[in-house]
Amino acid sequence: MLAAVNRISLFLNLAIQGLINVYFVDESGFSLQPYIPYRYQKKGQQMEIKSVKTRVMNVLGFLNPLTQRLITYPLEEGTTMNSEIFIKFISDFAAKLTLPTVLILDNASWHKSKETKAMFSTWQKQGLFIYFLPPRCPHLNLIETLWRKIKYEWLFNRDFYSKATMEKKLKHIFKNYGSEYKVEFLML
Repeated sequence: MLAAVNRISLFLNLAIQGLINVYFVDESGFSLQPYIPYRYQKKGQQMEIKSVKTRVMNVLGFLNPLTQRLITYPLEEGTTMNSEIFIKFISDFAAKLTLPTVLILDNASWHKSKETKAMFSTWQKQGLFIYFLPPRCPHLNLIETLWRKIKYEWLFNRDFYSKATMEKKLKHIFKNYGSEYKVEFLML
């Protein structure tokens, strides 16, 4: 794990110098099942939130912690991430690069599939390089912190009332990340 921390630190230092970009990449799912560990309420008052496991949005996110830039690719309704979708989104991202870029990923099966690995040389020619975190080190993927902030702090009770309200709030957060919504990361 120390080697991974040192490698990430090196990438971030190169990014601070303006030589490369670094993005932490991961998928997350959002549903109408609230992520509310506890809630204060007035004495004698009971709050109720209907808990429904309805999926609202699955998204692939790219987070640059230095510039506070967030790029999201929502999956089509009813689909889940797989190698084909992952390759499509990464290829779209790679086509827009202006600097060499390192993507820091966990070890999800679609990140390391045969089909995905076959794209590595194509992406490298476009200036996109993949770095895999060691297994069981989600704390090193900074976008995981962003997903937790969204689910536990930035979504409120009222956002869970319907699929439409949840989608609207998520789109608002994604669009306004870096200005209205921020995570201040301590750089390695």
